[in-house]
Amino acid sequence: MATFDTAVYTAQKSDRTNTSRNAAQNLVSNDVQFATVVITTTTGYAGDDIIRLCVLPAGVIPVPELSFVTTDIAVDNMVLDIGTAANTDGWADGVTLGAAVGKHEFCAAAITQPAWVTETPLVADTGSGNAIVYATVASVSSPAAATLTFVLAYKRGR
Repeated sequence: MATFDTAVYTAQKSDRTNTSRNAAQNLVSNDVQFATVVITTTTGYAGDDIIRLCVLPAGVIPVPELSFVTTDIAVDNMVLDIGTAANTDGWADGVTLGAAVGKHEFCAAAITQPAWVTETPLVADTGSGNAIVYATVASVSSPAAATLTFVLAYKRGR
């Protein structure tokens, strides 16, 4: 039987040579916070449209596996990418809002996993200490007016 150690365990184990080197707190634990953003869409959305969701400080760490968007009605074939200027689909890559009403997870097995599943602090937009988080409409057909609720999970950098 083989034993494999993570970098976090290596930094925390009792026989480490430098006891002052622990894993960064925000990587091991830390409180998860949520930005909840609601928008009512119109029938006028088209591919490459951008929906600005919120502004978060640089350094926060997105947690895509706890993030999702909900719909109140069927949204016929709207595909969204969610991220920032540094990576437009870092938080979610190809979330499809289709005939299913309700919760659409950012890390569902059927979609491409986003880049920020690996702990990645947000990079500030040029000339700012913050990052604009936005959804890009990757594609859409027969858009419907719907209420979308984005729940973006993240950890504060420390």
